[in-house]
Amino acid sequence: MDEKEKHAWSELNQIWNQIRTDRTRGAAELLRTSLQALRKFLEDVENPDYSEIEPLMSDLAHLRKDMAGFKNCVRFLNAENPMALLNSVAQLEEYLAQSPGMIARHAAKIFQEPVSVMTNSRSSVVEQVMLALHRSGSLKQVIQMESRPAYEGRKNAERLLEYGIHVTVIPDAAIGYWIQNADVVIVGADAISVEGDFLGKIGCYPLGLLARDKGVGYYVTAERLKFIHVLPDEDEANLDSPAEQLRWEVVSSHLALSNIIFESTPGGLVTGYLTEFGLQKPPLSVLETLSF
Repeated sequence: MDEKEKHAWSELNQIWNQIRTDRTRGAAELLRTSLQALRKFLEDVENPDYSEIEPLMSDLAHLRKDMAGFKNCVRFLNAENPMALLNSVAQLEEYLAQSPGMIARHAAKIFQEPVSVMTNSRSSVVEQVMLALHRSGSLKQVIQMESRPAYEGRKNAERLLEYGIHVTVIPDAAIGYWIQNADVVIVGADAISVEGDFLGKIGCYPLGLLARDKGVGYYVTAERLKFIHVLPDEDEANLDSPAEQLRWEVVSSHLALSNIIFESTPGGLVTGYLTEFGLQKPPLSVLETLSF
């Protein structure tokens, strides 16, 4: 292995390790980043040792236990030879680049009257939906949960503010008060089962319960690449959560601190799933082709 190839492997592993521990970016953004790193690796290494490609595909599939898109994307990668793999990575990147805009256009057709939207965490797909509604004049404001423990909701708010969208950032504990100011709830997801249950950021489940109680529509935006037959185990997904501690100086053998990041939400709470194919309801089908 020459120095160029060593550097390429090192760069790929560094980016993939960052993705393993990243708890602030959404699933679609992380998947795009992983594929960009893989494409650069294949472009930099002219003749990679092909005996290492199969374990490389396995590493990609298991890069994030909580995000179905990683395992699903490997099904669409042609690993017969380096050139075929490079071409299929580019095709998958194009699909991921197009999907958020398609989902946003479908959303703009559904929400034609001005709405106040409550959302949780950070999602590049939700961001595109908010932008589409804003541009069509159908968005009054976004009520953004700050999304502890990583506060990625604040980061999402910063992005929306750049577009000139009015955003109200609220503590996660205040959703019971603020739901009465929302016309609709729109969240992202990391994995969605064929029955409609989904794995997402902590807070999605109580938000769904509140939405049902108040008669507010609850929509999940996601590429169909995130559809999977069985959801990842939420306890297993949370094992990799960073050991962030609450800022509290109390020490006791009887005290335990928890910063759980992921939780599953029953599909019965969901009004509909906004995908690149439009509004869908269970039973859902796992994506079999990348063609639109």
